[in-house]
Amino acid sequence: MTSNGNYTILVADDSEADLTYAEQVLASHFDGHQILLAHDGMELCQMAIDHRPDLVIADLEMPGMNGIDAIHFLKKNPITRNIPIIVLTVHESFDKALDAGAVDFIRKPFEKIHLVLRVKSALQLVEAHRSVERHKLELEKRNQRIKRQHEAVLQQKNIIALKNQAIYDDLKYAKRIQDAFLPNPEEIEQALSQYFILNLPKNVVGGDFYWIDKQDDHIVLTVADGTGHGVSGALMHMMGLIFLNQIVKGRKYEYPSEILEELREYVITSLHQKGNTFEAQGGMDMALCMINLEKRKLLFSGANNPIYIINNQGLKEVRGDRMPVGINIMHHKPFKNQEVQLHRGDTLYLFTDGYADQFGGDKGQKFRYKYFKELLRSNHGISMKKQKDILQKTFLQWKGDYEQIDDVMVMGIKIP
Repeated sequence: MTSNGNYTILVADDSEADLTYAEQVLASHFDGHQILLAHDGMELCQMAIDHRPDLVIADLEMPGMNGIDAIHFLKKNPITRNIPIIVLTVHESFDKALDAGAVDFIRKPFEKIHLVLRVKSALQLVEAHRSVERHKLELEKRNQRIKRQHEAVLQQKNIIALKNQAIYDDLKYAKRIQDAFLPNPEEIEQALSQYFILNLPKNVVGGDFYWIDKQDDHIVLTVADGTGHGVSGALMHMMGLIFLNQIVKGRKYEYPSEILEELREYVITSLHQKGNTFEAQGGMDMALCMINLEKRKLLFSGANNPIYIINNQGLKEVRGDRMPVGINIMHHKPFKNQEVQLHRGDTLYLFTDGYADQFGGDKGQKFRYKYFKELLRSNHGISMKKQKDILQKTFLQWKGDYEQIDDVMVMGIKIP
């Protein structure tokens, strides 16, 4: 098949006169097209395979292989099956030719005008076929491009998935290291007989942490919210635990404020905080308690965070100072201490702000401290395990499809 609008026409006839006449007519009306001549059916079939013409004009009455047999041969061969064929015949046998696959016929002896019109009509069919083939080729090219793009996207997606999995694996390993610094559960059991700790980090690792140390006649415990969440929060988490162990282990303090003030100095010094605009602004909000379980006496000092004490008479909120453990305009001001007389059956709650600040519900609003207090007050009388389960279930139901905005930690302690 030729290109650029030029066609190859193969004419087959055992009559040399008819071949010459057909060649002259076609050459005069279809300038620029290639005209090929075959003298019998066998030559027609071979030339069709070799040259793949755009149009075949074949006499039905040829020696050896006649036109009908030639049509059958060409239509069975995948190389030539789509070539349109016009038959030449002196008899009324064109029905068989059309059934065999011919597209048109011309009665012999043919007139010039009939040949020209039939050929023009057939070439229009060829051009339509060419257009379809070009469109198919463009579609195939486009599909190949889309396929390559899709494969590239899938490859990128797989790479991203592998990287995300590697990051997640690293975070899980970091979580194990982080948990190793938390108080041993056996030590907590020795210090506190009835308690729960709800820990729901926003990511795998978080900035909220708890810490407990048992001393002679009292226990020291805290729930803290380190600046940030995820990896940055986890680093503040680790720093807080390490500093608390350095400060408290092996030493005795009379008041929790002394621990907060020394911890503040550790944080400021370690982060090189001077109060400048572009320096690290890390710090912690904490509720720090010293509890004498025999005397049921509580000493409390807080950095932004309060504590709740709930019994059958209601809820008592003990507020901390409005400053963090870290650099701030009041970092030279001492933390104050507050003393509270506890009673058997009182429940003490320490927490970070993640629970009350979580968006959710039907209107996407914050849970708020009002409902957090009501939730604690309505359930303080049941077992600590059930309290934890209710808190977690309520939080997840409230959050629903909303993204968790912060780490969440709540600690509950029943006073024996």
